[in-house]
Formats: sequence, C-alpha cells, structure tokens
Amino acid sequence: MTTLPSESPSASTSSTPSSPPIINYDTDGYDYRSYWNGRSYENWAERRVIRRWLAHQPPIDWLVDLGGGFGRNIPLYLQYAHHVVLADYSWTNLTNAASTLLANPANSGRVFLLRVNLYHTPFRDAAFDVGMTVRVLHHLIATDAALAEMGRAIGSAWLLDVPSRHHLLAQARLLAHGKRPSYGDHRPLDIGTPEEPYMSYDLGVIRQELTRLGWSSRLVASVANFRRWERVVPRPAQPLARPIVYGAEVVGQQVGRGWWGPSQWLGLTRPRATLAAVAPQGDAPEEWRALAPRLWCPSCHSELTWSAAGPRCAACQRDFEQRDHIIDFVVS
Repeated sequence: MTTLPSESPSASTSSTPSSPPIINYDTDGYDYRSYWNGRSYENWAERRVIRRWLAHQPPIDWLVDLGGGFGRNIPLYLQYAHHVVLADYSWTNLTNAASTLLANPANSGRVFLLRVNLYHTPFRDAAFDVGMTVRVLHHLIATDAALAEMGRAIGSAWLLDVPSRHHLLAQARLLAHGKRPSYGDHRPLDIGTPEEPYMSYDLGVIRQELTRLGWSSRLVASVANFRRWERVVPRPAQPLARPIVYGAEVVGQQVGRGWWGPSQWLGLTRPRATLAAVAPQGDAPEEWRALAPRLWCPSCHSELTWSAAGPRCAACQRDFEQRDHIIDFVVS
C-alpha cells in the first residue's frame, strides 16, 4: 500500500520512509520495567483480555510476542503455548527477560529471546501459529510496512493492540478546549517527537489495511477504559474505588469496543498458512535447534548456516551475534 505523509488530508496509515526510525529503549539507561510501577490496573486489564482470547484458540505450538519488551506477558503465554519467542529491539529489555525467564529451568527449550527490528524480522512466512502485539503499534511510524512484516510471520491468529485517536477521553478533551470532535479526521496522529514518535490511529483505517493484507478482524475489547484513574481519585479513597473501577473495566471492555478506551484490541484471523520449514544448515546449538527451522536472514531472506558462534547468512555472509542466550538479528 502506498501512503502519503501524515500531513496530507488523504493519508491513511503512516508513510513508509526507507529507514523508519526505531525507538531505542536503551538510550540513557532507561529500564522499561520502571514504567509499570503503579500500573497494576492497566496490567490487569490487558492480561484479562489476553487470557480470555488465548483460551479460545486451538492448541498453540509456537507463539511470537512482537515487541514484547522485558517479557511481562511471557509467563501468561506459556500457559497456552508450548514455545514462545520474545522479539524486541532493546538489549536492556532482552537482558532483563533473560534474567527472569531463562533462570527458570521449566522454560528451557520453550522460551527464545531475539533482538529484532520489526520492519525486517528473521522469521519465515507463517513461522508461528499465533502472534501478539501489545503496546507496540504507537511506536511504529511506518505502520503499513510494520503490519505487513509482522503479519507475514503469523500463520492464523493475531491479537493486535491498536492505539485509537478517537477514544472517548480524547474527544472530551477536544470539547473542553472548544474544539470539534475529530471523528472525521482519519489521519494518524503523532503526539510524540521526531526522535520518539507516539502514534494513534483511526481504527477503521487500520482494519482496512489489515483486510488488504488478508486478515479478517473483529473487535475483541476496549482496554484501559479508566487509565490513570489513580491520579483522579484521592489516595485514601482508592481502596474503596478499586473494585468499582475494576468492575466497570470488565463492562467497558465489551460495551466500549470501537469507541471508549484508548487501546482497542483486534482479534485477527486468516486461513491457516503453512510454514515451509527448511532443515537448518550446519550445526545449530541445542538451545536454538527447535527454533532454527523457522528463521532466515532478515536482510535477504536466505538460508542461515549455524555454528556454535551463532547463525550466518549463507548468501550475504552476515554474522548474527549470539550473546547471553540472545541472538541479535538487527541489521545495521
């Protein structure tokens, strides 16, 4: 899909520059885990939707968490999937994930950590049965390219968190400032900076693009409908308010689909695609042997040759570093 820059009135999803900017969570020693301090409500709201959606999926062999950060949701995924791959750009996130997830012997051979650019992933077509993309899309400025690349790796089912620009609170803010609601504006809205974009979208436009890519979509839930409620309710009253807010969130996740909350979650399906797995060349280390047939070079999509040092592209001769049980598939 060819799209126009976001300034254009006819723009739909975000434009696709040749080198889309990547948010680097490793800058200035940032630790994403700190973001979740005091956000138990949002974490609970998201996990409730994830659990209910996964419970309705057929048995899952391979699941990929695209942009999964430090693995916050991996323990939940492991209740439903036999193998889980965490793909993230941040070394800090992945190192933190390794210190918790890989320290558990029960996760040996089940959890895999990869450093990945979501615009150029090392995954073969339909490498995974199920994909999860939570709190990621707002950082992917070249949305059409990102959706195509992430979706390419998913065989049949995908849970996608879409930041909506037309949610209820956003429209209320416009009215409070004497402005008209923005429902007629279908362009992506960037409230971030050139270095750190923070996008929100017209939900209908995102669904149209996903349809073009072969996915059928349904609204699963409106999530975090009372985000930041703790800032409004005085601290002494929060223990009394908490069960009311949580109960209202349960209702809002259903009745608010498409209009209420800032995060609108889509359940995506398509006819099951089949992975054309190829036996890996060389001798893949034991810890990577199960995943290796699902990987290829993120740059040229050629075969990988494996050794104890890590994988190497047989065509373009790129080496991909293996460090502390993490493989770096980001091409500089």
